[in-house]
Amino acid sequence: MKPSAEVLEYIEKEILPQYSGIGGHTDAHIREVMERSLKFAERAPGVNIDMVILIAAFHDLGRLVDNETHNIESGKMVRADKFLKKHFSDTEIEIMAEAVEDHRASLGREPRSIYGKIVSSADRNTDINKMLGRVYDYHRHLYPDMEENQLIEESRVHLRAKYSPDGYAASTMYFDDPNFADCLTRVEEITRSSEDFLKLMQDYNERRRTASA
Repeated sequence: MKPSAEVLEYIEKEILPQYSGIGGHTDAHIREVMERSLKFAERAPGVNIDMVILIAAFHDLGRLVDNETHNIESGKMVRADKFLKKHFSDTEIEIMAEAVEDHRASLGREPRSIYGKIVSSADRNTDINKMLGRVYDYHRHLYPDMEENQLIEESRVHLRAKYSPDGYAASTMYFDDPNFADCLTRVEEITRSSEDFLKLMQDYNERRRTASA
């Protein structure tokens, strides 16, 4: 089953372009979450596939308002969206809003529905290079005046707290995903040493600068 053409067009024209203003959470990340959400939805019979992909599209949009409470702000956006009000029932919109609110791995509780579990699981990064770039860009966006070495250390601490095998992202994964398991192992390896991680990130950023030159 595929999402409807109308929903896909709305996401492409009205939702994804808004992510250009969000550092570290670009439309590329959202597209990845959308794709992974659709794969996990195949293991959840009975879900509405249009709701699944809309939840994925909206889940980080609240970062335009506030990074710290972005899941709550995203939920507000879902509830206020005119397109959704036209095409979905109040109950369906509330399910989508709650799923968006529940997607953060750091919440410490299970999502209230299968839709929340799908998007929360899909939000896990499985590409180590994308993860490095995303965490660095995110912290650079948050702390534009921070010194480079400190910024990289903040990135390392964040990665370790979230993606190491005992991190909160690992304990709130609701679908089996070998790629994610491999990524957790890799994160554990590269974040053990501050010095090693500093060199790794410096090399990685230099490669990115060279590639974009």
